[in-house]
Amino acid sequence: MTLRPGTTGDAPFIQHVHEASIRGAAVGIYSRAELESWATALHMDRYIWAMNFAGQRYILAEVAKGEGGKLAGFCSWSPDRIVGLYIHPAWAGRGVATALMDQAEDAIIAAAQPACIHLAASAPARPFYEKRGYRVIRQRDWKTRGGLMIAAFDMEKPVSR
Repeated sequence: MTLRPGTTGDAPFIQHVHEASIRGAAVGIYSRAELESWATALHMDRYIWAMNFAGQRYILAEVAKGEGGKLAGFCSWSPDRIVGLYIHPAWAGRGVATALMDQAEDAIIAAAQPACIHLAASAPARPFYEKRGYRVIRQRDWKTRGGLMIAAFDMEKPVSR
């Protein structure tokens, strides 16, 4: 696996992983309808805009050519916030999320030196973040792009100095 910065040319691949990650989540915490509502209406222009105008940075995890030569996951962040972390279901549980988060957190700390790193987590992702030291500061309802409401968790992790 190789980690590299994402570019606007990667937007179609980022969109594909984003959709696959959401749609590949196990039904149970969220219903199939809720997952589909969350995954709907994603478009590559969103990632291009985020990179060019919202100051978001992306890091991509690519698998070696012998493993299919495709995008396994991505993480995006802004100065003190993890914006998104999505792993293709074929690569879940193989350390991709950990590698991406390690790099993103290091970049945030090096660039902004915040007191805390913030993120908004889905219910399925919450345990992963809690294992990394994030704590829930509030639970809220989040309106998906398809219009359904799902549980989300605002979380933070103090930065050690």
